[in-house]
Amino acid sequence: MRLPYMSATIRRLGIPMLFLASALGLVYALPSSISPLKAEKRVNQKAELADKPVEILRDVRILPAEVNRTRQAILAAAMSGDIDSMRVPIEMNEIPPIVAREKVADPIAYWKTLSGDGEGREILAILVKLLRTGFVEKHAGTGDALYVWPYFAEIPTDALTPAQEVELLTLVSPSQFKAMKASGRYDHYRIGIAHDGTWHYFIDQAD
Repeated sequence: MRLPYMSATIRRLGIPMLFLASALGLVYALPSSISPLKAEKRVNQKAELADKPVEILRDVRILPAEVNRTRQAILAAAMSGDIDSMRVPIEMNEIPPIVAREKVADPIAYWKTLSGDGEGREILAILVKLLRTGFVEKHAGTGDALYVWPYFAEIPTDALTPAQEVELLTLVSPSQFKAMKASGRYDHYRIGIAHDGTWHYFIDQAD
């Protein structure tokens, strides 16, 4: 005869428990729903940035202090004329910058083999010329901001003005320039430094 009473009690307890279980389920579901939302927001943000025209920057005073510190260290080492001086900016990184498509054990030795003079001075000259050109900020306003030299690396060659083409010819040979115009893209050396000053790469895109 207690069954109706117990049934009513269970019914009274069951409704609050149902709401509690639903609430707990919602709370535990939040992390799984928030993560995709964050990822989607990041993708959308990058897509919006990708639609913006490339802004050519030339005033190095606008660079973050960490980026300018790395740039100055590379320039100082390159202008010394001693390829071994490049160990200073290299060792400012936790890991060496990427200098080739394949892993390179010793960037200094590698640059010597690439350099026409055998001592690495040609590579030093390229570094100096690149860091004295205009640059661009990729992914501006995000945690992935990256400063790239020269700006040609981010602009189609058929969009260059005559003055910019002259500037490009100070970096590459006429035959290289002609090939780039035909392909529509710059494929010579470029330098990338992250917003925190990490030197990401110095690589020849033609390799």
